[in-house]
Amino acid sequence: MTRRMSYNTNINNVSKLLITAYKYPPVLTPAGLRLHHVSTRLSSVFDQIHVITANHQGVFSEDPYLTGGTPHRHTVAVKDIRTRVQGVTLPKPVQAAPTICQRFRAFLTKGYHAYPLILLSGDGGYTYMRQSYLRAVQLIESEGITHLFSSYRPWADHIVCYRLKRRFPHLVWIADFRDLAVDPVRRDVWWPGLQRWYQRRLLRRADVVTTVSEGLARHLREDHPRVVVVRNGIDKVPNGFLTAPESAHFTLTYTGSIYPGLQSAALLLALLRDLINEGELNPAHLELHYAGKDGNVWEAWMRQYGLQPYSVRHGMLSVRAAADLQAHSQMNLLLSWSAPDYGGIMTAKLGSYLSAGRPIIALLNGPTDPEMSQVVEATGGGRVFPTSEPDSPVRLRQFLLDAYRTWQFSGALPWRVDPQQLQPYTWDAQLKHLSDHLSDQKK
Repeated sequence: MTRRMSYNTNINNVSKLLITAYKYPPVLTPAGLRLHHVSTRLSSVFDQIHVITANHQGVFSEDPYLTGGTPHRHTVAVKDIRTRVQGVTLPKPVQAAPTICQRFRAFLTKGYHAYPLILLSGDGGYTYMRQSYLRAVQLIESEGITHLFSSYRPWADHIVCYRLKRRFPHLVWIADFRDLAVDPVRRDVWWPGLQRWYQRRLLRRADVVTTVSEGLARHLREDHPRVVVVRNGIDKVPNGFLTAPESAHFTLTYTGSIYPGLQSAALLLALLRDLINEGELNPAHLELHYAGKDGNVWEAWMRQYGLQPYSVRHGMLSVRAAADLQAHSQMNLLLSWSAPDYGGIMTAKLGSYLSAGRPIIALLNGPTDPEMSQVVEATGGGRVFPTSEPDSPVRLRQFLLDAYRTWQFSGALPWRVDPQQLQPYTWDAQLKHLSDHLSDQKK
């Protein structure tokens, strides 16, 4: 397929980037965090960066950590379903055994993210997409915008850039995918065939596609020849041996969302219950910390294994507070999933866990994912335990007992990471992949 492209605007001379972002800092979401780092790092590549974002940031959580970024911010009106239902009482978060109401809500959510319904009911809605497009046209004509950047999901920002690229074919459009339109494991969207078609249609106008892992890139390369992996990176590289402050408790921490049916902590929780029953682990030492919106799910898991006396819930925390909790934990828990021929589900919190420099217990619900093992184990970040591997329970038992006995002896758990191996996973290194690629395409 011949792609009409123009690189008349030189990113080494005069280049201006326009980011369309329904969620942009100070929004506290994985999308907000990613776009914060993209705009911050690419500010050294582009002469100017402009951001078009929704005017209702107050409906999301705010954090001082996310107030940086470009000074060229442009807000547009939003009249989508999400803003209309603010203050309306909705069902509580999903429990271990979902009610009929909760299952029905999950069913409707699959339509909320599906084309063509997203043209009206998706994040941002028609008003946001229309106003973003019109404002972008003004900026392109008045400011000399040369590049576009949008990230999925939501679809809204990709739709805006698709229309802009059609009107201004000389623009260089970078289409970012944090997820696939159709996840073969989550099955979280109506009409999957139609969604794949719509994704291919939009990608035909993109000049460069970026995504968060090689696993996702492998699928996107079926529809586009230029896919660049830009992982959710590390803020800072831990320096060699790190030790959490001495503590009276052996703490294991999980921060973030929980997706029942996809993620599972059963392997670890069952092991903790067994070690307590066998007298290998003193229950007075144990604390299981959780920070996030799914406290009800976490507590259901605790009750299932009789671990609720050792559970400590923190609710929703700021980015800095969550990072501090991770850095002070003896071990951090990471939950992900995989499937045959489908991996690379790199949760956004992996970068913050690696920055914390504490040993990671990564429970992978499914078969081995070489990319996950490379990022976690080859860097010295921790260990990965796929649920499909027969030896995972034995390896996890030994890993956990070794850590506990070390802590029990001294009140602390020293852990060594490999700074040299972590360096390629920093935000600076990840965004350099993209800037280098754009420079190569220009030549």
